[in-house]
Amino acid sequence: MKVGVAQFSIVPGEVEQNFKKGENLIKQAKEEDCDLILLPEVWTTGFLFKKLKELSKTTPDIIKEIKKLSESIMICGTYVVDNPNSDKVFNIFYAILNGEILFSYKKAMLFGLTGEDRFFDRGEVKQANTFNALDTTFGVTVCYELRFPELFRKASFNGAKVHLHPAIWPQTRLEHWRTLTRARAIENQLFLLTTNGVGMSGKWELCGYSTIYDPWGEILVNLEDREGLEFISINLEDVEKTREQLTSLKDSVKFLKDIYS
Repeated sequence: MKVGVAQFSIVPGEVEQNFKKGENLIKQAKEEDCDLILLPEVWTTGFLFKKLKELSKTTPDIIKEIKKLSESIMICGTYVVDNPNSDKVFNIFYAILNGEILFSYKKAMLFGLTGEDRFFDRGEVKQANTFNALDTTFGVTVCYELRFPELFRKASFNGAKVHLHPAIWPQTRLEHWRTLTRARAIENQLFLLTTNGVGMSGKWELCGYSTIYDPWGEILVNLEDREGLEFISINLEDVEKTREQLTSLKDSVKFLKDIYS
């Protein structure tokens, strides 16, 4: 399976500009015969909090365009989606392939320090965060959820061999990002794809470091602070080999799974 991670500067509120950047990277991934591309969190709108309800109105047309681009490539990322039953919006992850939404996941853990909980409705913590596609099982979490290993463990217990984690993560907490992403790959013994933005996003400087880890926690791809696309072919058999060589996840399933059920 060939997988790609995209990283670029996201300008809050500039939907057309942001979409064009993402579209170019999607087309590049298709030219490279990638099976999957992961884009950053809310990559078309950014976090322009006071205009999120208005910006969410652009998402249906964006999704139509993504569906058109998704022939033979699974396009993954999150979007600001209107909640018609609330004065807030959702942050929803979509996996889109061959013109169809295969899976959706509403971000459950909201970052109160920046006010996310004032503008977003949260998804259910018990919602499914795994799905099957491309002959494997994927896990999904979003940004702040990196700090909640229970969500990654839940995905692993439900069969995830590749985990997708889009984010908008600040430069001030770069070392947390680097430490926690690697830890999640190591403890769950899977391929972990992470994406982030770079440059300024409103008042926040983003740290980049979109990375692909293998099941041992070794870095396969790292964009550091560059805009662009990086991709690599991964062998899913490496997941089971790692889990056989070091049986920590199997022991966790055997002795601790009831804790997470």
